[in-house]
Amino acid sequence: MHSTVALRERACVSALLTQVLHTIKREHRLPDRRNMRTWRQLLLAILVQRSTRLIRLGQVVMSQRRTRTAKAAAMALTSFLTTSHFPMRPVALHVLEQLLRHLAPQHLVTYRGKVLLVIDPTEYAKRSRGRGKKNRQMQYIGRVRHTTQRRRKRKGKGRGGKEAASPAPVRTTYGYVDIWTGIVLRGKRFLPLARALFSSQHPALRSQNRTEEGVLGQALAVLRRVGLEAIIVGDRGLGRKELIIRLARASYDLVFRIDPDITVIPAAETEGRLLDAHLETRPFLGEATWERGEQDTLSGRVRTARVRLQFSRSGRKGDVQEATVMVVQFVPEDEHLDPLTLVTTLPVETLSQVRAVLRIYSLRWTIETAFETMHAWGQDAFMVRAWRAIDRLLWTLACSYALVVLLLVLRSMHSLRRQATALLKERAVLGRRLTVGKLAEAIGLDYLHHRRAWITAWSP
Repeated sequence: MHSTVALRERACVSALLTQVLHTIKREHRLPDRRNMRTWRQLLLAILVQRSTRLIRLGQVVMSQRRTRTAKAAAMALTSFLTTSHFPMRPVALHVLEQLLRHLAPQHLVTYRGKVLLVIDPTEYAKRSRGRGKKNRQMQYIGRVRHTTQRRRKRKGKGRGGKEAASPAPVRTTYGYVDIWTGIVLRGKRFLPLARALFSSQHPALRSQNRTEEGVLGQALAVLRRVGLEAIIVGDRGLGRKELIIRLARASYDLVFRIDPDITVIPAAETEGRLLDAHLETRPFLGEATWERGEQDTLSGRVRTARVRLQFSRSGRKGDVQEATVMVVQFVPEDEHLDPLTLVTTLPVETLSQVRAVLRIYSLRWTIETAFETMHAWGQDAFMVRAWRAIDRLLWTLACSYALVVLLLVLRSMHSLRRQATALLKERAVLGRRLTVGKLAEAIGLDYLHHRRAWITAWSP
């Protein structure tokens, strides 16, 4: 295969987005055509460059605008992201909803007829130019966690004869928190549905908890309009009593990881006690496995308990919220590893049901793989400094990523995937299989050789 005939089905990418935008135009009022054209150009630029650096995006956009340099095109994109009257969040939410409507039931991972809705906040550590530079620092930078991986010599080596890594130290630095939600697709893929940016220094956003609940509400509203019910899956940072009780009382199914050092009320008792102490009195149901994403799969035993959670915001005796939930604990065979404790509203009466809950939680890792791909595209390396511009750029990145995910799973895009696989094999960069990142890489390689064909196909 030669690069001169690579990706002959490139027009289907534009056709898919055009169909989505036409559907939205019939149902909703879209902004003016100039801003929509600019946003479409920005979406194409992120798709083929796999970057959020405006100077690189300007190299793609300049051929579609009346500019002669990439820097001038980058300045135009900066103006669009910062000052234009463009309702980015509503438009992006509509686009993501329409992309979801293109999926068939066999593309979705379901349990008991419900899709898996994963929510996870990720921290972006950003550098600031300091307050000495007038108007050059980024807006509303707060303190976030930042993890750095360091290696040190130890006696012995890890798997494969490699030097074992020491635990990654966690520190705080300046940055932002971005909350994402989306559903799990077959093949361990992730389709984003909603997101929101948060900072503790923002004048209008006072609580990260409320921001997370708002993003979750947006995603649930999208699924409700599409006619889908969800099981909400979250990691340890989201396993707080107030959120669990609110979702349980609203009859939502959930699987959240929690810390076992909380106070609960066992089903047959009236006094509260620590959860880990209560779980130690429970018998084991049997053996199970825990798939931990990039880490090794663990074997161990599982046990369950029915408990009541109580929460009071004001501390007054009559102001108490309560919900009854099930707790699943996975105890690894290795005594040096901490147990995995999950809270759920799903039935866990049998060992097979407990294993299913562990499987549901392990699929939460799909959002981490999506973050890895989007980090490679510059999700945490943006160079715009205004809060609105950062938020708009990340919304566009979410739509671009979702579009590539849809190209990878739709049956009608088989020819495009076959051509992309052949192109990547010719360059010897395919890897084991065609992934979201590799498909985007093939589109970028094709754009380098066929700029005019891409622009012609992409023009609305």
